[in-house]
Amino acid sequence: MVQRLQTRARLFEAALAEIGRCGLAGADVAAIAANVGVSRGTFYFHFPTKEHVLVELERAEEVEMVANVDPATVESADLMSVLRLLVRRVLAAEERIGPVVFRDMLGLHFTTTRPVEDELVEHPLAEFIIAAIRKAQAAERISRDADAGELTLIFLTGLFALLATGASASEAGSALLDRYVKTIVQGMEAQ
Repeated sequence: MVQRLQTRARLFEAALAEIGRCGLAGADVAAIAANVGVSRGTFYFHFPTKEHVLVELERAEEVEMVANVDPATVESADLMSVLRLLVRRVLAAEERIGPVVFRDMLGLHFTTTRPVEDELVEHPLAEFIIAAIRKAQAAERISRDADAGELTLIFLTGLFALLATGASASEAGSALLDRYVKTIVQGMEAQ
């Protein structure tokens, strides 16, 4: 059991390195397996597809992003501040994992190759944003008639689209992301 978990972890790291070098489309499962010293079938035993590696990475990054947010900060902050904080944490994830892996990971949200079973799994980042929107609704800053889940989906889809196309790569990109958050929150606000 321990050896199997170690092999899986080594395959995961080798896959991320290969994707970082070649992109998801160019990543070679045989090269990943050879790097770890296992057969190609061993990779598929642990990960049905290369996309599963990125979905797992994304989930781990989401957990990291929300786990270290001070609850007192969220309680005292307005929705715009909370979303800006999360955007900064997403950008920090891009720095950690590298732009190629990051864009391929986000790009999976816009392709049919994203594992279908992922839609049934919890998404910590989305759940965090839903809670922040509900808090704003309770404070009557956002209409209670709006569905917090749908508002979160709209926010994340736009954010991921901007980031997947490289919007964060410059100072102008940072300004664009700030305007995006401001525009989305102003659009949600109760009239």
